[in-house]
Amino acid sequence: MARDFDEVREQLAFNIRTLRAGMQLSQERLALDADVDRTYVSQIERGIGNPSLLVLCKLGLVLDADVRDLLESNVQASRRRR
Repeated sequence: MARDFDEVREQLAFNIRTLRAGMQLSQERLALDADVDRTYVSQIERGIGNPSLLVLCKLGLVLDADVRDLLESNVQASRRRR
């Protein structure tokens, strides 16, 4: 079933916030480690940023998550499968 773009963007925002909080990282630390601007991380987490594949890969690397995990409807379930 295809999801609409806004749903995917909101899911991405939720997953990044959840993973970042679970690792007890600030937005600033995540941004520094991923070499992305902190304001851009904030936009992504609020569902208003539209990150490139490169940015998703950088964030996933820091968050120890594949890009597909960042887009997954149940990020916790996908991480348990590893």
